[in-house]
Amino acid sequence: MKENIYDKYNLFILLITSFILICFEIYSLGRNSHYKYDFIFLMLLLFGVYFFKDKIKLHPFHYFLFSIFLILHNLGVFGFYSRFYFGIEYDFYVHTFFGIVSSLILYRTYNLIGPYKGWFKYIVIIAVVLGFSAFHELFEYAGAVLLGKGEGVLFVGAGDIDPWDTQKDMRNNLFGALIGLGFYWVKSKFSKG
Repeated sequence: MKENIYDKYNLFILLITSFILICFEIYSLGRNSHYKYDFIFLMLLLFGVYFFKDKIKLHPFHYFLFSIFLILHNLGVFGFYSRFYFGIEYDFYVHTFFGIVSSLILYRTYNLIGPYKGWFKYIVIIAVVLGFSAFHELFEYAGAVLLGKGEGVLFVGAGDIDPWDTQKDMRNNLFGALIGLGFYWVKSKFSKG
């Protein structure tokens, strides 16, 4: 019964997020922004996670957070990656949030169906989040080499001009993963007593 409710919530999140991303895509096309290409990847990610929801035991709250991450990334179409909030680059927030969301999803998955136990589970989750991060950075690098300057994940643009951008992005993903895992660690301490 609980799974049926989760399925309905996850479908609702999929539909609402798709609508928002489609609106962003229409705006991108109207401005001829390079973010029009990001739409394809974001929709693949959104639907891909939804497609594997049963295998990974996806909780609707985690899927909601994941969809927020996709929307936060796509706010780049409005120039967010060239902005600073509270003295911190927008890119920091997006990568840190990705680390949090990824670690929450992975922790639940490994906790329910994974073979990992104890502290090793935390190490595996950090390694997987950093693996996702490395894949993203290599993908971004390949796009930049092939396509050059612009905006969006396939081009070198705002948020990417720092020569240490890759290292900072991976560090921020690690920070996020540690925050997410810290949440579950604290939760496990309080739920035992």
